[in-house]
Amino acid sequence: MLIGFALIIVAVFLCCALLFRLSIYALPLFVAFLAGSTTYRSGSGIVAALATAAIAAIVLLAVAQLALAFAKSGTMRAAIGVAFAAPAAGAGYHAVHGIAAATMPTSEWQFVVSLLGAAIVAAASWAQWSRVRI
Repeated sequence: MLIGFALIIVAVFLCCALLFRLSIYALPLFVAFLAGSTTYRSGSGIVAALATAAIAAIVLLAVAQLALAFAKSGTMRAAIGVAFAAPAAGAGYHAVHGIAAATMPTSEWQFVVSLLGAAIVAAASWAQWSRVRI
């Protein structure tokens, strides 16, 4: 029982660490999914959809890197950070809400904890993008 409880705590910790590390890729993943699903729904096939999704994500990351390289003002860098932190906040909210729903009784605290998790994940994504130096 005690070993199982310890393993659950380690698993939740590792999932949260993975969420923090991968939060920077929430926007490229969203764009890739949108491009891929649009291509697939147009009848182009699964291979074309996967290729379109990969190209869309790569182009988005390249454009973001170029924008950060040529951004002179802090406002432009902040706008790029917000563009990447907003989808990360949504992903963080849903991830933390899933954990809260599994571990807490239904109450307002689930919502509060989920919002706190969204803010923390968005801040982690913002911090990762602010460290990018070209």
